[in-house]
Amino acid sequence: MDEADIRTVCVLGAGGFGTALALRLADHGIDTRVAARKDDGGAPAAPEPLWARDLVRPALAALEGADAVVLALPFTAALNLAERFPGFAEGRIVVDATNPLTDEGDGLLLPAGASGAVEIARRIPYARLVKGFSTHTVGDLTGSGTPAPVNFVAGDDESAKHSVIRLSRRLSLPAVDAGVLAHCSVLEGMVLLREEITRRNRGRPRAAEAVSGELSRTAFPEENRS
Repeated sequence: MDEADIRTVCVLGAGGFGTALALRLADHGIDTRVAARKDDGGAPAAPEPLWARDLVRPALAALEGADAVVLALPFTAALNLAERFPGFAEGRIVVDATNPLTDEGDGLLLPAGASGAVEIARRIPYARLVKGFSTHTVGDLTGSGTPAPVNFVAGDDESAKHSVIRLSRRLSLPAVDAGVLAHCSVLEGMVLLREEITRRNRGRPRAAEAVSGELSRTAFPEENRS
């Protein structure tokens, strides 16, 4: 399939990260729908800013016609979704923004060398799965006055991967091609490192962002990510 721009995005998950990403997508002119879990009354449970922008939809309506689906869920929830309802992803670009972290954020749920993205991809073999936005935080997406860290985009489908890279750049988030899905274990480890830096520098709230930004600038000069 030829590379194509992603024009319509379904964000699965309305937590802090999913909300921040959905609002950034909408702010940059992307047709955005958010599918959220249901509350006790059977209605989607989502933060007020998403309702105010009319972004919340029932799951099936959010998925209908979407060029790409972003998994903005906890890793275990995304894995369960892929196992139980693999049809949601068939033929679509699925952007895995999850990381297989423990609830405490101090370790990985998978053994060394294993990748959450690979595990999800195995369960939705007819999807065009791409790892993206997984090294970003809510602060990166909402803007904090400093350049956002690089979005490392990995995948085995070259066309889908470059569509996600172009989408990232439309959101003013610098992006680079990080190779194949097998590399995702490294990306997920980077997230764990950033979490560790944040924990150990509680009195310096910008520490993790500064380190991540410096690593990005060193590894990927500006001409390679604009």
